[in-house]
Amino acid sequence: MFTRFQKWALATTIATYILIMVGGMVRASDAGLGCPDWPKCFGRYYPPLTESQVPSNIDASKFDFQLAWIEYTNRFVGVIIGFLILGTLILAIRNHRNNRRILYPSIGAFVLVVFEGWLGGQVVASELEAWVLTAHLILALVIVSLLLYATVTGFFPNSKPFTNLPVHRRRLGWLAIAVLLLTLVQVGLGTQLRGELEDIEDQQGELLARSKWIEETSWVDMVHRSYSWLIVAGMVGIVYYTHRKIDPSRWLRILAKATAGLLAVQIVAGVGMAYGGLPPALQVVHLITASLFVGGLTLIYLLAGRVSVASSHLSKEQPQSQISHQPA
Repeated sequence: MFTRFQKWALATTIATYILIMVGGMVRASDAGLGCPDWPKCFGRYYPPLTESQVPSNIDASKFDFQLAWIEYTNRFVGVIIGFLILGTLILAIRNHRNNRRILYPSIGAFVLVVFEGWLGGQVVASELEAWVLTAHLILALVIVSLLLYATVTGFFPNSKPFTNLPVHRRRLGWLAIAVLLLTLVQVGLGTQLRGELEDIEDQQGELLARSKWIEETSWVDMVHRSYSWLIVAGMVGIVYYTHRKIDPSRWLRILAKATAGLLAVQIVAGVGMAYGGLPPALQVVHLITASLFVGGLTLIYLLAGRVSVASSHLSKEQPQSQISHQPA
């Protein structure tokens, strides 16, 4: 039976991923400036519903209501997520104030989501400046990672990570963290590349075919593609550790396969965008799988230090006393 904190934290984490998905739709549809002011939208607390509500300095016949409402939905969902994270923090203080592995990530997620709201306003004020978008996306991934940390710890409240576990479990955890950090850098490169593509669209969109935009980008595109091989190599190492080492935990095997699958989809979507004219649908898939991939790596790290090792998978080199038999 789940505790109230477990249910709330899990729901908040899932909802945050939904927000990232909505953000991907905003980017793919070029609706980032659907509401050109913040926190209001065209000076109102909701976008115009009819042409009569469109500001007088804008041609109402050319006003795109859809883009305004896509961006407004993103903001509205963000406010809901903020209250969900606040609820997670309140429950953490009420029920787990003595467990710093739950309390501190909950505090961190709440502080960062407030800052993220402010940063969202800077995204609009900067008119989608690439580095501001990069910071906005990476911060969202940090927030969801903190929520995952608090959520998983809520299911293992009495465990001490990597205590009484074989040494390769710690290596697996550090490998997952290394690949996670590499991925965050890759996300930053991808966001910078997207910013360049938007500049090309503004300057040459009517003169240059969409499929040719990628050829006009700078060194960022080449680095973004080549750098991905480091992440692939790291993921191969993770799959090896979970499938060939002495305790192939069923949960870690499943999680490693799922995370590797997300990486494969991510690569295919990236190739499709590069050679298929940057279709918006693939842009959404590319962003969503990247965020889920980050979550998968975070979970691998968290579970590697908490899921117990079955005695049937003991190595001759691992004495019984070194293995934790805590129930998962």
